[in-house]
Amino acid sequence: MIDFQQNIKIPENAELNSEVSFPIDLLPFWLQDVINECSTSYGTPPELWASAFLCGISAATGKKVSLKNRNYINYPQLWIMVVGQSGTGKSDPLRVAFSPLKKIDEEAYANYRAEYKEWEACGKEGAQPRWKQCLINDTTPEALYGALQHSDSGLTLYRDELSGFFDDIGRYNRSGEIGHYLSIFSNETFSVNRKNDTPLLIKEPFLNIVGTVQPSVLEGIFQKNNAETSGFMQRFLFLFPEFPERKYNPQEVNPDVIQMYNNLINSILNLNEDTTFETTLSPDAEERYKEYYSQCERKRMQGDDFWASVFSKAEIQVLRLALTVKLARLPEKKSAFVEVEDVECAVEMMEYFIQSLRKFKETISEPRIKTSDLIREIFMENP
Repeated sequence: MIDFQQNIKIPENAELNSEVSFPIDLLPFWLQDVINECSTSYGTPPELWASAFLCGISAATGKKVSLKNRNYINYPQLWIMVVGQSGTGKSDPLRVAFSPLKKIDEEAYANYRAEYKEWEACGKEGAQPRWKQCLINDTTPEALYGALQHSDSGLTLYRDELSGFFDDIGRYNRSGEIGHYLSIFSNETFSVNRKNDTPLLIKEPFLNIVGTVQPSVLEGIFQKNNAETSGFMQRFLFLFPEFPERKYNPQEVNPDVIQMYNNLINSILNLNEDTTFETTLSPDAEERYKEYYSQCERKRMQGDDFWASVFSKAEIQVLRLALTVKLARLPEKKSAFVEVEDVECAVEMMEYFIQSLRKFKETISEPRIKTSDLIREIFMENP
């Protein structure tokens, strides 16, 4: 059982390396073991596995645990996009991380079908049974809103290729889908009124959005549906790692190692949905967050509209990441607070995500040679 009451004093960290890299070494030791095991076996960057496992922990938790900071309540809600070419193995980490949640969803669906048949046999008396799912994939906006309305802890929208998700925006209606997603990011209650449909009121929605995308596809997404000017894209955390040449490795992942992750997921899922846990920052963690908040504010005021939006959202994202890291640390350290080491890890991750976004933006801002100019140049060299 997860204990959120025991307060354990954690020693102060040494000064961290200023180089921007994904802080695998700041994650819990057990999780580092799982990440290294999977990264070695699959031959893919460790930051992909770290982010995937944190997404799995976030998906299992939903709104069961929150972090109160000043006037705001923060959940471990993550919008993460993995950028990489086809065939790089970028999809494997998310598939492995969500595997235990898929099994839970399959069991819940079987129970739902049995309850639904019984409800039909009884003349549809009483409340209609609902499928309590963790993950949702291909869906229309209305179906997503309906699922969110009946989800106590929230949902994770997981699509291997997020291009399909973005292609669907505005496909079924033009009634401000982007605006609804902006509300969902902030966990703000919103309503949906459609002609001939029952009105929906979605209270404090929790929705993770996680998946992969190819660089060339992402370039088009940035230019579509006002995604950039509305601030929608600035709400995502981007991983744009260097993918090494993969070498064949006959060694499978040790099932005992991956079981450590599965055990945490099951422990979180077994928490009573009617009981929510609220935590706060420790004094040291609050001081570290204050420093990062001031740093983001300076960058926000110095940047253009796009980067101002990125850094204003980074102030929120860091708290969400810190809470997720705190949850990952539970098998090793149980504390009533989000500690300074959790915030430090979150800050380093946020810097890595921003660096990935900057790297991608630089690749698409490079001048492209027009086909007509290329033909003209070839003709000049060889008439």
